[in-house]
Amino acid sequence: MPRKYQSLMKHKTYSPEDIENALQLVNDGMSLRLAAETTGISLTVLFRRKKFGNTLKQKGGQTVLSSEEEKLIVNRLQICSEWGYPIDSFTLRLLVKDFLDRKGKNVKKFKNNLPGKDFVYSFLQRYKVELSHRLCQNIKRSRAEISEEVINDYFDNLQTELKDVPASNIVNYDETNLADDPGRKKVITRRGHKYPERVINSTKTSTSVIFSASGDGTILPPYVVYKAQHLYESWREGGPDNSRYNRTKSGWFDLFTFTDWVETVAIPYLRRLDGVKYLIGDNLASHLSIDMVKKCEDNNIKFIFLPKNSTHLTQPLDVAFFRPLKMSWRKILEEWKIGPGRYEATIPKDKFPSLLKKVFETCKSENVLSGFKKCGIIPLDRKKLLDRLPKTSFTNTPNQSTNTSESSVQEIDDVFKELLKNLRQGSDVLKTRKRRVKISVEAGKSVVAKDFEEPAIPQSQPSTSTGTVTSKKGAPKTRKKKRSAPSSEDDSSDYSLQDSDDDFSISELDEDDDQSNINTGTLNTQVSLFPEDFVVVKVFGKTQVKCRLYVCKVKDYEEGGYICQFFKKIPFAKKFVPTEEESFVRKIDVVKKLGLPVTASGSSRYNNMISFEEDDLTGLSIY
Repeated sequence: MPRKYQSLMKHKTYSPEDIENALQLVNDGMSLRLAAETTGISLTVLFRRKKFGNTLKQKGGQTVLSSEEEKLIVNRLQICSEWGYPIDSFTLRLLVKDFLDRKGKNVKKFKNNLPGKDFVYSFLQRYKVELSHRLCQNIKRSRAEISEEVINDYFDNLQTELKDVPASNIVNYDETNLADDPGRKKVITRRGHKYPERVINSTKTSTSVIFSASGDGTILPPYVVYKAQHLYESWREGGPDNSRYNRTKSGWFDLFTFTDWVETVAIPYLRRLDGVKYLIGDNLASHLSIDMVKKCEDNNIKFIFLPKNSTHLTQPLDVAFFRPLKMSWRKILEEWKIGPGRYEATIPKDKFPSLLKKVFETCKSENVLSGFKKCGIIPLDRKKLLDRLPKTSFTNTPNQSTNTSESSVQEIDDVFKELLKNLRQGSDVLKTRKRRVKISVEAGKSVVAKDFEEPAIPQSQPSTSTGTVTSKKGAPKTRKKKRSAPSSEDDSSDYSLQDSDDDFSISELDEDDDQSNINTGTLNTQVSLFPEDFVVVKVFGKTQVKCRLYVCKVKDYEEGGYICQFFKKIPFAKKFVPTEEESFVRKIDVVKKLGLPVTASGSSRYNNMISFEEDDLTGLSIY
């Protein structure tokens, strides 16, 4: 650890006003000795100040960089932090070395002009008011792209929508997960013990919960979603008052569970209020459907969606509510795991409601109010968010611009600009991602490199992996290959496009699979598609000759097409179930827009089955 320097000599300090008064007496004709005796200031101090003025060096060791250069570096370090690229101590040492090399200055106390750890420690001590050494958290690049223009457009719309709307009529909702892990904790252990451990069961599982709160601090009942096929009575007992429970196969919220939350939690709370009401949340595809919006309109409830990738700035629950909630959850979970649940491998679902109730009782309305205020929603104040965005340019203080030479300023700026350019754009050329090749290997056999090589296909023969069989008439007849079982990678999904597209070749299609005889022309360009619309799309195989038709739900727009969720057809029935497979679909591959689906009943093996009017699928062989 760097040394902490302490001077053994005690120096008396004098205020600048006292020194100026003493020098004024000397200028009026009094001797230095008499002025020192009269004012009580050391004769040596007056002599040096009289001879050298304000250009005296500071006591002790001298810094390598001038005060103006150090202040300029402090300013640039602050800018880097605001832009999302904070500098660590080692990078700061490299930057100082680069600056000294550019100036042609060789510092003997530094090895190869590279400052040591002592330099960073002393530097931070000198500027501990402006800088601090802290742990940082990571955010995605897409979140860092939020600009002032996006925030201003967002608040322009908010000012129109929320004008004269009471705080109680504004509700923010967001989903989070409560993990089965109390986290790490500082403990007392033997000195030198590098890896202290404590015996406590924990897993990586978590339970999804929607929390919601209004602008006046009212916290609505939570809504829990378990990862399960069925829901049992014991899983709902002992929880917070009026809390709701549901289950999905994935454990995450989907359109059906979110719609249920709106109908059972949001609408019952908001419909008793007068005037227009607003639900503020993120713009997820699972949070929007036409039927749900119509039900909300019937109760004078409107949705306001936050800007994309901005919830860390604009979501009140994210900003001020969830952190204290998670801290309380970890504390309560730890007490349970040390006490009654010390022999449980994970949290039983019948114990979760009672733990959730204890956490819910610790939630404070003050945190909700702070979140709405920090996000600039109540009261409306866009400056709250704009101040948290990075500055758009390097700025110098008046002292820096006058006292620092232009060459030093330019050299320091060049050092930091080159660093930011490498961090933002990278110095390496982005390599094209190679397409994965699926290989077929028997269980228990080893894999060698040649198993990944694609077999060469003679140009004179059609691409086929299963060979051809000649019929009696001499015409080649293709043999259909059986679809292999899903790999272990796709155990979480009943269906994958990889099974139907990557393994799809001309030899796998019989005449019944050929959709070319069906009118599969592209969708009329005058027809508009919106999220939650259902369509029939074409998916081509490797040869791009023949295709298969699938039912999809539009999730989002993209240039030249849509992001669609694929549905799996139930065997021997005209019913469909959603899969976890999502993919980009070109506009020219959209065959037909379907009507609104209806919920279909059937075997408990499938969840969320839907069906369409028979006329919608007439003449189409859907997979």
